[in-house]
Amino acid sequence: MESEQKMLSVLTEAGLVEPKVWCGEAKEMERFFAEATGQKLELLIVLGGDGTIRTAAEACAEKGSYLIPLPGGTMNMLPRALYGNVWWEEALRKTLTAPSTKLLSGGRVANKRFFIAAIVGAPALWTQPRESLREGNIADAVKKGSIAFRRMFETKIQYLISGEMRGEAEAVALICPLISEQMSDSEQALEAAVIDVKSATEVIGLVSTAAFGKWRDDRNILLTKTKRVDVQSSEDIPATLDGERVNLGRSAEIDFVSRALTVLVPAK
Repeated sequence: MESEQKMLSVLTEAGLVEPKVWCGEAKEMERFFAEATGQKLELLIVLGGDGTIRTAAEACAEKGSYLIPLPGGTMNMLPRALYGNVWWEEALRKTLTAPSTKLLSGGRVANKRFFIAAIVGAPALWTQPRESLREGNIADAVKKGSIAFRRMFETKIQYLISGEMRGEAEAVALICPLISEQMSDSEQALEAAVIDVKSATEVIGLVSTAAFGKWRDDRNILLTKTKRVDVQSSEDIPATLDGERVNLGRSAEIDFVSRALTVLVPAK
């Protein structure tokens, strides 16, 4: 594949000796990660979508390996937060030329980790029709959009924040310090945003900006900082973790993780 050859070229330029490369489709990723994590890796470089990158980040967090996550999908949440809006080749070259370590905090829910943001509740369902629209599949987008619209008004979630603040809302978003507009990278908490929306238009807008912390001007959002959020509902709770859709069941505990992942970024 073209991307594989470009990757090898950049790695060779940087002086990496005999790098091991896995390249394939999404269905092969599980096997690739099993092979990769079975070795004593110092550094894992991943070019892929948000789901692939989050899986790689989980593997590196468990093994203590360094990670360079490169943008190869549509939203590119973690790469964008770390490297900005640049082509993956540029991000990789700059990082390998003058690498610097960056320790990330994050969150954990249902044995899964996130490093950008988690959206818990019916608005998370809007990520699927949006992706279908980006891919040009209008029929699929309409179908998934109608399901998301119906679910939004059918089910709310009950939340308990820090064991004190409780209530009911359409969704709760947990924003990591890396991309929060109000917290420094070193702050030891997640930013919790309680979302109570009144129309589908507002939901779509919130989902579009949820991962980047742009909450300040919305009148339907309550903000606080916390290390722990409990959620439950009468039905299964949909969620997105760093852009990847997951199902949390009817209850879940979301916790702050202080030393979640070490990534390599260009030195300033």
